[in-house]
Amino acid sequence: MHYQEDNGPPMFTYAAIAAFIAFFGAEYKQFDLSKFYAYPWRVADGELWRLITCTFLHGGLLHILFNAVMFVRFSSVIDNWLGPWVAMLLYVFFAMSSSAAQLLVSKGIGGIGASGVVYGLFGFLWIMSRRRDDAAEAANPYTVQTMFGWLFVCTVVNMFGGNIGNTAHVVGLILGVLVGKAFVARKRQRIAVAILTLVIWAIPMVFIQPVVWKHTLAYVYPLNQYYRLRSISPELREQLEGPESAPEIGLFPRQRR
Repeated sequence: MHYQEDNGPPMFTYAAIAAFIAFFGAEYKQFDLSKFYAYPWRVADGELWRLITCTFLHGGLLHILFNAVMFVRFSSVIDNWLGPWVAMLLYVFFAMSSSAAQLLVSKGIGGIGASGVVYGLFGFLWIMSRRRDDAAEAANPYTVQTMFGWLFVCTVVNMFGGNIGNTAHVVGLILGVLVGKAFVARKRQRIAVAILTLVIWAIPMVFIQPVVWKHTLAYVYPLNQYYRLRSISPELREQLEGPESAPEIGLFPRQRR
């Protein structure tokens, strides 16, 4: 399939990049950004929007550069093809489930960064690359090797004590692939693939609910050591939400993704 006519600048992509830069500047200036982190107790209280806002935060210059470059590469294709509203919907779709999955396996406040979204967009275009020239260019063999190579590197780093949010990467990639499969599936199979995609998306969203977690994963080691909902007093909440407890800006910040 050839390129379609130019639909103008990818407005959502530009808006998201502007948000990345603005939030990174605020982090660098050490502004209080506690309203944007995905604190598990806040998310459990129903503040699900934190699963999205935490993706605008990054842990260092290399972190934001990698995410920004890859995000523009993938999102601009979708933005021009399906429009800014669909691009935004996919961002929210990938962000919420990948952030929720990372929250379940993370100590403290979960993860920061848009890599779960980036991997979701990549997975989608990777599947679409056989159908569209622009998707094939964005998800070319070199890019595929880079994305899967980084998954492997993150796995190794975490095995030696790193705290990279690789769970968000994997969940985002799986969802992106499934969304792509739903697009290319035959009509008889499309509904089944779409339902499977929604089920997998919903699994982390269900398990972060306190009632579900307390009766399931709260009894599973080591997951019961991570998702911190028990014995979180107002005083401890205030302490953990303070600026001094925010993820550090560095090469490998806590739960970078």
